[in-house]
Formats: sequence, structure tokens, C-alpha cells
Amino acid sequence: MFRHDHEEDLTARVDRLMVAVLASDDRQRLAALTARLSADFVYVGPDAVFDGAAGLSEAFAHYRHDRDLAATLHRTSALDQHHGWFRFTWARMERGVTAVEGWAIGSLDNAGAIRRLVVFEGLTPGRRAGGD
Repeated sequence: MFRHDHEEDLTARVDRLMVAVLASDDRQRLAALTARLSADFVYVGPDAVFDGAAGLSEAFAHYRHDRDLAATLHRTSALDQHHGWFRFTWARMERGVTAVEGWAIGSLDNAGAIRRLVVFEGLTPGRRAGGD
């Protein structure tokens, strides 16, 4: 049965993950990600699939390394959760303006750690940001 063993609530964990993936210190970033993710975590982005905390870190490496972007991630909706699944909308800001908006769905393991996160670009299913 699903248990809520984590000290942070899910909304706080998601928000902190969005900050952590862009943190410049490698050790702090990986520690923050590992603390909130299951051992078998999988991130499915629009272009690739990444495994584990190190994979999630790698998925956002470009945004960390291009300091001119000054990229940040923000949750833009309430987090909706039931039966171990959750969803929310998000935005990536670059140079202080919205570069991409999207939505995400995820699942939790039995201990309440984030196990899967599937991210879509664009707020309308089937349409990527930019209308293509």
C-alpha cells in the first residue's frame, strides 16, 4: 500500500527538484536529487530518456552550463495528486522571460519517492511549444 514516508510534501519536493537540477555545485545537486528520487527513477523528456539522479542532472546540463541563459524552472499550477500519480504545469524561464511552457505527469514508489517523471513541452497535448 502507498505510504507517505517522506518528510517533505510532494509539492515541495517537485519545487525543490526544479531548483536542484539547475544548481551549479555537482555534489549538492546530486545529493538533493537523490534525496527526492527513488533508486529506479526514470525521467522521460521530449527528446530522451534518462535514468537515476545522475541522468536527471545530465538532462539539464545545457541549461546549467550556458550561464547567459540564466535558466530557471517553475511549477505554474497546483500539483494534482491521487493513487501515487501526480501532474502539474511548468515553465522554463531564460533571461527572465518564458522560453517554454509544458506539463508533466509522474508517479511515486510505495515509500512516496518520485519514481517516474514524464515531461511534455507545450500546454496543449499533441502540440509542442511554438505551435508545431
